[in-house]
Amino acid sequence: MEILKLKKNNILIIAAHPDDEILGCGGLIAKYRNNSIINTVFMSDGVTSRTNANKKKILKRKNSSKKLFKKFNLNEPVFLNFPDNQMDKVPFLNIVIKIEKYMKKFRPDTIITHYENCLNIDHKITFNAVVTACRPLKGNSVKKILSFEIPSSTDWALNKGKNFQPNFYVDISNFINDKIEMLKFYKDELRTYPHSRSIKSIKSLASVRGTSSGVKYAEGFYLSRYID
Repeated sequence: MEILKLKKNNILIIAAHPDDEILGCGGLIAKYRNNSIINTVFMSDGVTSRTNANKKKILKRKNSSKKLFKKFNLNEPVFLNFPDNQMDKVPFLNIVIKIEKYMKKFRPDTIITHYENCLNIDHKITFNAVVTACRPLKGNSVKKILSFEIPSSTDWALNKGKNFQPNFYVDISNFINDKIEMLKFYKDELRTYPHSRSIKSIKSLASVRGTSSGVKYAEGFYLSRYID
């Protein structure tokens, strides 16, 4: 286990839903937003599949994301509008082609996405599509593939022998408050303690990852590929 730096990188975050990017790597975003290029692609809106979903709530989630990105001076995110929690109904090749399109546009050297064994189906398919799009062919710019953990999805999955075990840490000791502030833009997605998607639990997780890597607060990732 080690702490590796991502300074001056061209980072592409590919997240299934708006809020996943902050839950998974909000501290990293806050830390590197001023000395790296960071672009974000959302696969789905994260709302449509809910029983009480309507256009107003879908738009609210999207606007919350846009306000967050503007507040923190981040590049405006891309919304692909795949069906929420139904990405398994979309031909897999169509998803891969969309990701390849934005890989060619942004030319990232680092891609950050979901862990392959999350409970959420959109998370799983996003990971598989990213790995497929990042196959090591000539001209592929990607040198690092990192997977983040999502509270109430990664931790709730019952995958014997496949639970999330980070091998890459980013010290966010000076950015934990930024991460919490970012999460508040998605306040409708937060829950009360002891839910793992509560502010207290998210901060506790950062403390646990920090303890594992010798710092006060950290975000843990699984490094799938690293080319020096």
